[in-house]
Amino acid sequence: MLGDFTPGRYRALELLADHLREPSRELRLNAIICDVSDEDLRWTTDRVHYYLLKLLEDADYDPAEDAAAGLTD
Repeated sequence: MLGDFTPGRYRALELLADHLREPSRELRLNAIICDVSDEDLRWTTDRVHYYLLKLLEDADYDPAEDAAAGLTD
């Protein structure tokens, strides 16, 4: 899977990691509707955020190299 990174996928993963850093208002409202405690939601989003960052860190992909080479999506 790590070999499947493209510039767009890498940026999308970075965007998702940034988005999950703090649960959105909509996600918190859905958690209330689904009877998920704020503590459980925070625990879960913290773990997903951590693993997304690890995935980015472990990816054998450097977006700076593609930019320098003129490669795009």
